[in-house]
Amino acid sequence: MELNSLKEELINNKKYLIIYLILVIALTFLMFSPKNYQYWGFEAVSIPIITIIGLVLILFSFKKNLEMEKVALVLIIVFGLIMVFLAPPMAHPDEMNHFTRAELLSEGILYPEKTDTGVLVNDYYFTLNEAQKGLTVFDNSHAFDSITDHKGYTQTNDSPFYSYIPSAIGILLAKCLHLTSVFALFFARLLNLILYAGVAYWAIKKAPAYKIGLTLIATMPIAISQVSSTSYDAFIITFTLIILAYFIKMYKEKAENKDLAIFFISILLISLIKPPYIMLSFLIFTIPKENFVKNRNYSFIAIILLFAATVLSFSSFLMPTASTISASANNISSSAQLTYLLNNPSAVLDIIKNSITLIPDTFVLNSSFFHYADFKGLKAFKLAYLIFFILFAVLYRQDINFSKRNRLILSSIFLIIYFGIFAVLYLIWTPVGSNTILGVQSRYFVPIIALLPFIINYDEKSFEEYNYLMMLIITFLVGLVLLTITHYY
Repeated sequence: MELNSLKEELINNKKYLIIYLILVIALTFLMFSPKNYQYWGFEAVSIPIITIIGLVLILFSFKKNLEMEKVALVLIIVFGLIMVFLAPPMAHPDEMNHFTRAELLSEGILYPEKTDTGVLVNDYYFTLNEAQKGLTVFDNSHAFDSITDHKGYTQTNDSPFYSYIPSAIGILLAKCLHLTSVFALFFARLLNLILYAGVAYWAIKKAPAYKIGLTLIATMPIAISQVSSTSYDAFIITFTLIILAYFIKMYKEKAENKDLAIFFISILLISLIKPPYIMLSFLIFTIPKENFVKNRNYSFIAIILLFAATVLSFSSFLMPTASTISASANNISSSAQLTYLLNNPSAVLDIIKNSITLIPDTFVLNSSFFHYADFKGLKAFKLAYLIFFILFAVLYRQDINFSKRNRLILSSIFLIIYFGIFAVLYLIWTPVGSNTILGVQSRYFVPIIALLPFIINYDEKSFEEYNYLMMLIITFLVGLVLLTITHYY
């Protein structure tokens, strides 16, 4: 009976499965390069396996009456686990710096003491930092070295310690189990993934509407890649889902004080990492007045407090520290950059112009869509996903729609955060006086990319093609894995 049922499913869905197979073959062909195929045996086995996994997941997602949160959970867990163990050590954006912060936290150090040579930390994982040479676990002879307390100096960042708690727990678990250095990295990644998967399931289930949209956002290849790393972006993307879920809940239902508290606290937590995200607090102005159970003025007070906390936190970047002193060799100084802008107001227009002209570079040509080390992914793959996401945002029928006034508010939030990210990077990452902004990466824009369907959805001409949507979501996730296999293995 089960065999007949499977046969019937294959026949009924053969159109989608054939399209999927054609797309996977096309992606594999586009990614093919003799110099990337170091282990043809590994690829000969792994590519068919990941293709079959994709087929099974497509059939799974097509099951009737299957809740979207369950579909999202399975996709995140399956592809996330593959990325956790398949992505080379320290291959994700700035993963060496992020792991350092998590390692320090695992030793109970909340605020690293920086010097001109960096921070003093256990150095057992330094030899894992070979991703720029294209080395995987199989190539790196030090991957299974013991975890020791021998010290060395390296670089880290000033981000809040709480964004590294899951990774630090993973590292601590590896230490307690007396595992090797690479497992400290794997466990750090794994804890971020587990937190994200749980939150994604809960957020999609919690949201009274827009479950399809939240599923798409939660399973974006860039999101799966980042939550499978030790980056603080895993924390940011996780809490972005919480913010969206409560925003949708308050828009469609009553805004309880508990909902407002979780909404604003979540925004504060990610804003202390990336200050422009504070503008997400203005989403509150699109919520109907009648949905507020109590006085709406509490929201105004909360926004003022959030801005005060974020400004005070961000002001620390403008103070001379060991990290800014060491950056002086590259002529990077936030205070000097501010002075330059005050003396050259026209430079602000150059920043805005540069923020616009960098769109193709940020999201297609040179984006951090995939790994950061020596590989920027495949341009055709990134462009295809960008087109797919925009078409979804414009044309897919949603069960939540906003008035022109609210779309204007959402557009303003989007643009202020977009340009704000460039402005911050101009201050803390770009040489003084430069007219080209450095350090811009596509992963920073995930929280506002999630707003696009609310802003540009064309409800009057929209359509609903669930099967095609799920088939394409899974195809792009398979493509993410194929990028790893064809480049590094």
